[in-house]
Amino acid sequence: MRLPFVKMQALGNDFAIIDADLWPVVDGPLARRLCDRHRGIGADGVLVVDGSPRQPRMRVINADGSQPEMCGNGLCCVAKWLGDGPLRASDTLQISTGAGLLRCDLGRDEHGKVVQVTVNMGQPTFDPRLIPVLAEAPLVCAPFEIDGVIIELTALAIGNPHAVTFSPLSAELVRRLGPLLSAHPRFTAQVNAEFARIVAHPAGPTVEVAVFERGCGWTQACGTGATATILAGVRLGLLPQGPEIPIQLPGGWLHIAVNAAGEATMRGSATYVFEGFMDPHALIVA
Repeated sequence: MRLPFVKMQALGNDFAIIDADLWPVVDGPLARRLCDRHRGIGADGVLVVDGSPRQPRMRVINADGSQPEMCGNGLCCVAKWLGDGPLRASDTLQISTGAGLLRCDLGRDEHGKVVQVTVNMGQPTFDPRLIPVLAEAPLVCAPFEIDGVIIELTALAIGNPHAVTFSPLSAELVRRLGPLLSAHPRFTAQVNAEFARIVAHPAGPTVEVAVFERGCGWTQACGTGATATILAGVRLGLLPQGPEIPIQLPGGWLHIAVNAAGEATMRGSATYVFEGFMDPHALIVA
């Protein structure tokens, strides 16, 4: 049984897109095999798309088989896939995710191809119970100890949980603390860890960030991580509310804006890598 898939990427954050109508049940063990870079398609995660073309749903399964609530770069890929295919007459999509119904505005080139996606990421929560993190009050620029190192940490959720620090840390220390913060026992569902630096420019600030993503590890890009970083910076008064702020990840740039209501938008792009067929039974046997 040979079943179709599409491989896509956004800033090096790569995914296998599966049409649920054409595949049997895609679960964590199968997703792990699909994401295997030696024996499978090779990806950071699998995006399972189901529902009708007018009411699509996206389910994310990480390379380790875990299922996060949302993936910003994955949503950009799915929006382009739908916008170039069954919804090519639409410039606005509503895609259901584990974080709710999210609006995607599509920018097209002169040939009608989707070249840009702006996602309304919604409002964050800083409530420890909803992130979740073990704390009596919101962690906003709060001292936080990791393996004997104290950093200033802001914890929030924007579809999935994030822990952001702007503390000045060496690259070596960031590499050591990333996996420890992600698996810290105070974050009972684990957490995506962001290590950020603000760079001042005459035209306005930019941000650099490295993300250790739960379920994936160090990643080329993370849309929700970039969004959480800007939201944390705005909450702390380090970044302005209103204009788009460019944020650089190892794989490239995203542009995030936070409006007066505290809602964030993320602007990015996605590209096709290749498409093909896989035999899921062969993967399971392997």
